[in-house]
Amino acid sequence: MIAGTAPYPRNQWYVAASVGELEGGPLQRWLLDTPVVLYRGASGEARALLDRCPHRGLPLSQGRIVGDTLQCRYHGMRFDGAGRCVDLPSGGPVSDRLCVTPYPLVQRWQWLWIWMGDPELTDPAAIPDIGPFGFGREDWCDEVGPLLPVAANYLLPFENLLDASHISFLHHGLIDSGDVAAQPFTTELHGDWMRVSRFIENETVSPLTQATFAMASGTANRTITADAHAPNLCGIRVDITGTDNGGEGTRTNQLMVGITPVSRGCCMQFTAIAQNFPFANPNREADVRSLLMEDVEAMESIQALIDKIDPAQCQEVSVNADAPAMRMRRRIIDMLAAEGSVE
Repeated sequence: MIAGTAPYPRNQWYVAASVGELEGGPLQRWLLDTPVVLYRGASGEARALLDRCPHRGLPLSQGRIVGDTLQCRYHGMRFDGAGRCVDLPSGGPVSDRLCVTPYPLVQRWQWLWIWMGDPELTDPAAIPDIGPFGFGREDWCDEVGPLLPVAANYLLPFENLLDASHISFLHHGLIDSGDVAAQPFTTELHGDWMRVSRFIENETVSPLTQATFAMASGTANRTITADAHAPNLCGIRVDITGTDNGGEGTRTNQLMVGITPVSRGCCMQFTAIAQNFPFANPNREADVRSLLMEDVEAMESIQALIDKIDPAQCQEVSVNADAPAMRMRRRIIDMLAAEGSVE
């Protein structure tokens, strides 16, 4: 299995949307090669259904919310959150087949997580907990970041986030002074999570780092930590301590990225940010988007090439910095094997 063509495990929770995306009515989203409609009814509970009316096939996302039901705009049939037809305006018996596949949807923090695998294996306790990373804590500041569609296989951005050695080159000085790639790293396993850490001492603070951490120019000690939860989540934590800040404590910025396959060749990155100090950069959303788009453009270029050349030319040669990603790739292969879908 190589990134670019990797299948995705289905028996996993994936981020389907942020809470705010459901404020405008039914939302269509393609997830795991499947059209899904997300909506919030009068009860306030978010729901997810297959986005296809079983009568004549119009997407239910084109309809409207009526109470706790979703009404198809073609013939007015209404379906509840369990996918059952509860109103047939044209009359007659309601067939048991007149139903829509429902998908479990659970809110954690400001994200909605969906399960599209084997219904008998559904377990909300398996949703990755981002609380320990500062999200939802009263003493931290947090917010939803930009949503980034990526025309690339989900494994490409997952492994890109896990390996910080690209920062010195792909991001050409935006968030480092060229020292990250050469730094040694440590790898730890904590249950379902892998942690990869790098420490950079007495580093020149970049302009973007100054804006993010409300720091003056100068030098700082910085730790970059990647926390990965295969196959759906990766966090990047940056701890900064100024070397000339008169004893001010460490400031932490935590980026969390939920990675959700759309298809074999496309995915979405749901981003969120938490800090242990108040947000100071008024342009932070644009800055985060601009920074991450450099990754997106690289991943899309890799995918476009994979799609065009002979598979025999797509072999990868890994180096020491890839060891954590390869370890997580093997974990994903085990997940696929358990589902009987390893290629």
